[in-house]
Amino acid sequence: MHALIDDAVDVIVSFDQNRVIPKRMRWDNRIYNLKAVNLIHTAREGAKRVFYFSVSDLTNSFKLRLDTESLEWRLVETYTA
Repeated sequence: MHALIDDAVDVIVSFDQNRVIPKRMRWDNRIYNLKAVNLIHTAREGAKRVFYFSVSDLTNSFKLRLDTESLEWRLVETYTA
């Protein structure tokens, strides 16, 4: 099932060779251990740059958005079985 979401989430990341890698996400009082990063891309929203991460916990897939100005993470989409 695909759903469009626009919720703030907490994300724990690691940094490897100048790359941000999401590892864990808290959304709706649940913790998701992110096992795969499938795609990372950037976009411009006016003057600011945002990053989009397509990630998975091997059961569910999520699209996360990182605002580089405010450093806010948002859950944009979910794909669940």
